[in-house]
Amino acid sequence: MRKRAIDGGRRCTAVTFWWATLLLWPAAAKARETFAVDYTVTISAKHPDIAQVRWDLSGIDEVNYLRLQFPAARFDRFEATGTLEQTDGGLHWTPGAPYAHLTYRARINHVRGQHQRYDSYAGTDWIVTRARDLFPRTAIDYHPRDGFEPKSRARLIFRLPAGWHSAAPLTAAAADTYRLVDPGKTLDRPHGWFALGKIALDRQEIGDVMMQVARAPGSTLVPKDLFHFLEGTLPALARLLLAQPETVLLVSAPDPMWHGGISGERSFYMHGKRPIRTPDKTSPYLHELFHVLQPYKPAPDADWIEEGLAEFYSLELQRRAGLVTDAAYARALGYFERYGKWNVDLTQQQDNAATNNSAPLVMYALDQRIQHVTAGKKRLDDVVTRLAKDGGEVDTARFVREVQTVCGKSFRKFFEHHVVHGIPPSRHTE
Repeated sequence: MRKRAIDGGRRCTAVTFWWATLLLWPAAAKARETFAVDYTVTISAKHPDIAQVRWDLSGIDEVNYLRLQFPAARFDRFEATGTLEQTDGGLHWTPGAPYAHLTYRARINHVRGQHQRYDSYAGTDWIVTRARDLFPRTAIDYHPRDGFEPKSRARLIFRLPAGWHSAAPLTAAAADTYRLVDPGKTLDRPHGWFALGKIALDRQEIGDVMMQVARAPGSTLVPKDLFHFLEGTLPALARLLLAQPETVLLVSAPDPMWHGGISGERSFYMHGKRPIRTPDKTSPYLHELFHVLQPYKPAPDADWIEEGLAEFYSLELQRRAGLVTDAAYARALGYFERYGKWNVDLTQQQDNAATNNSAPLVMYALDQRIQHVTAGKKRLDDVVTRLAKDGGEVDTARFVREVQTVCGKSFRKFFEHHVVHGIPPSRHTE
């Protein structure tokens, strides 16, 4: 039986990092570092599920105020210099001085899905969480000075119990201290997944990417097996998506964590017992890496595109690397067809059977069709690379336009049949 990410529901992607939303007005012509920010996260051995967080700001003469939004059930005990005003869903902070600080408490544990698995969890000797679980959404208002827009110089610092270590998809400045660089943003913010505690950390350079694997106690992932697998697939995926990340962090953790994968910025989480390849030969690791590296985000009608491409290429890139036989590849396509959800409009679907089974089979058929009508000169890769080059938001209409631009022919009938009406495509060239 075909098995997708257990625990039900669709995978969560990190193509939209709501915690990093910044209001940058007026439009910046020039920027220079004019103020500093230290974000310090303190974890105690006695209460590891509660993070004490402090922001220290200096040289913030140009900053008028900051707006913080957060779920009240997870963030509380806010105190700050200047003034704090309650707003709908958060706080309005006016520092009121060139030097200021803010402190609050963040509850780390958070469950998701009908099976109540955790996507943020603190055990007795390890923590797996995301920046969004430690830092509120933040918008900053400022006034330029001397013709320059302000820009922060920021660090993230972890204060951890003895014997604990940290892993983050950030540039290390010292032990458990990281530099934050958010190009184009006034306020540099932490991002991605974090692993804290008595963790094992392995790394290997694959192509131009430093792949890091942080394993919490209880994870059964074998890093050397994953590195070997990615040597034949990750460079091709990076070229497909025009991605040039210096580092990517994988956080691997056992129960009671979510039994699937969740992508984040330059990082992703995977349950510690998930295989590198499932019995149907697709790879949850390649699937999440596709989401990590994609430089565009899906529109509300494009889950089928995002998940379909990620799952299709998790199989296709293995075929190209010689990691699956033609017979195994054909069986995988058969699983897509057998366990897909058909005769529905895929643009309106979030059901796992539609987005992770039906959609990748449609992508396979589309790739075959593009190769057929262009006499082998083009394929689906060319469409994906065009999307990656332009970035932004991808909806179904844009995807169709890119396909037709690449091929120079109308694909209206193909999309009407297989996407809008959900008719299973043939696994042979149409």
